[in-house]
Amino acid sequence: MKDKLLNIYSRMSSSLRNQSGPGLPASTVAAYNASRGRPHSRHICHAPFTNMYFNVHGDCSPCWLTFHDPDSYPNRSVHEIWFGERFQKLRERLLHFDLTQKCSVCLKNLQTGNHTSVLARAYDVNEIREYPTMLELEVSNTCNLECVMCIGELSSSIRRNREKLPPMVSPYDDAFADQLEEFIPHLHELRFNGGEPFLIPLVYRIFEKVERLHPKLKIVIATNGTVLNNKVKDWLGRLNIHINFSLDSLTADIYETIRVNAKFSRVMENFDHHHAYCRDNGRTMCIMVNPMRNNWHEMPEFVRFANGRNVNLWFNTIHRPKEWAIWSLPTDQLRDVHATLNAVDFGTEARTSIGSFNIGVYRNLADVQLRNWLREAEEREHTAEIATPALTPAEASTALMEKLTVFIDNNFDEGVEQKQNRVKQLAEKLKSIDAKLRERNDDEDFFVNALEVPSDVLYTGLESRSVNSLVEEFENWMVRKAATR
Repeated sequence: MKDKLLNIYSRMSSSLRNQSGPGLPASTVAAYNASRGRPHSRHICHAPFTNMYFNVHGDCSPCWLTFHDPDSYPNRSVHEIWFGERFQKLRERLLHFDLTQKCSVCLKNLQTGNHTSVLARAYDVNEIREYPTMLELEVSNTCNLECVMCIGELSSSIRRNREKLPPMVSPYDDAFADQLEEFIPHLHELRFNGGEPFLIPLVYRIFEKVERLHPKLKIVIATNGTVLNNKVKDWLGRLNIHINFSLDSLTADIYETIRVNAKFSRVMENFDHHHAYCRDNGRTMCIMVNPMRNNWHEMPEFVRFANGRNVNLWFNTIHRPKEWAIWSLPTDQLRDVHATLNAVDFGTEARTSIGSFNIGVYRNLADVQLRNWLREAEEREHTAEIATPALTPAEASTALMEKLTVFIDNNFDEGVEQKQNRVKQLAEKLKSIDAKLRERNDDEDFFVNALEVPSDVLYTGLESRSVNSLVEEFENWMVRKAATR
C-alpha cells in the first residue's frame, strides 16, 4: 500500500496541469488559489495526503467534514487506516479536482466564492510526505461544561445531566497511544480537540510519548479555559504547546449563560495566563468564538480584543440548536444582523498582519456568511417545506430524499450525473442511520422526524459527520424533544 501512496505523489505534477474538475471550472480554482497565497497551493486540498482526524467514536477521516463511510479504530489500526483504500481513493479523486464524493461542503464554498470558509485551506501549511504531518484527535468527550450549543457527544457533563444518557465508552486506549509511536516522529503538528483535553488522562499519556520521541513537536490544544492546575502548567513548560482558547462573550452574564458551569472571572484569569505563556514563549494563540443569537453584537469587540492582544481570532459556525443559531432567525432579523455588522468600521486596525487577518475573518462572517444565510432564509420562506402529515416511515423516507434532491439541484453547480451520485450517497447514509437506530432503539420514526430539519442544516450534517456521530445526535435530539412535551 505504501508503494501505491508514493505512486500517487509521483503523478501529482501531471495531474495538476488541468486545474479543474466536476463543478469546478478553471476560473473558480484560479480565484481560490489567488486567495490562498501559498507557494504550494496548486493542490486543491492537502488534507487526505497529510492529516488524520479521529473523532470520539473512533472514526477517522482527513478532516472533520469528510466522515462519510470512514475507517474506524480499533477495527483497523492507525497504520492500516492511513495506508488503506478509503484514504487512497479520496487522494485519487482530489488529484483530479473531484470534490463530489466527500467534499461537497468545501465545493459549495468554492462555488459561492466563500474562500475563507473553505476548510481545505487550513491544511495548506501541511507538507506532503509518506506519513501524515498532522494528527487531530478527539479521544474522549470528558468535559466539565454544559455549553448550550454543545451535545453529549462532546461533553460528558451534558450527556449525564442534560441528556440523562449513560457514559460514552471511548474506543481509544493505551494500544492507540502505542500505535501513535510510529507516526509521532513524522508529525509537524498534533491537535487535541474536545471534550476538554486538559481533563483527559490519555492526552497526558500521548504527551509522554511526544516528549520522548519528538519534544519540539507543535501541539495545539483547544481548551475551554477552565482547567489550569499545576499538572497543566508543568506540561506547558515541558512541551511546545499552543492554545486555541474558546471564549464566547466578553461580558460575564452572557458568557455564563452560554458556558454553563464556567465562572467568567476565573476563565479570564486563565486567559491572561495562557496569553502571557504564548507571548513569552513564542507560541501561537487563537480565540475561538461561537457567534449566536445572544452574542452576535459582540463580534466587532472581539476583533478589537484580539487585535489589542496580538492574537488570532476565529468564528465557528453554529448549526444547532436551532433556537441559538443565527442562520435560523427570521429574514427581517437576519437583515438587521447583516446590516449592523456590515456597518462596523475598524479604522486603522488592519495595518498589522494579525489585525488584517482578524478583520478578514470578521468580514467573512458579516458579509459572506450572513448574506448566504439570509438568502437561504428567504428561500425557506418562499418555498414551503414538504408537508408531513401522518406519513408512514416509507413515505417520509421518499419525501426526505425529494427534499434533499431539490436542495442539491438548487445549490450545486455541477452536472446531472454528479448530482445524482450525491443523492445516492446521502440515501445510503440515511439508510445506515435508520438501520442503526432500529437496532439500538427499535425506532421507526427517524425519517419522519428528520423531515423537520431545514434542508441546508440537514444536508450539512449528513455530508460532514459519520453515521455513528449522527446516530448519537438523533438520539440526543429525541431525548430533548421528549423532555419538552
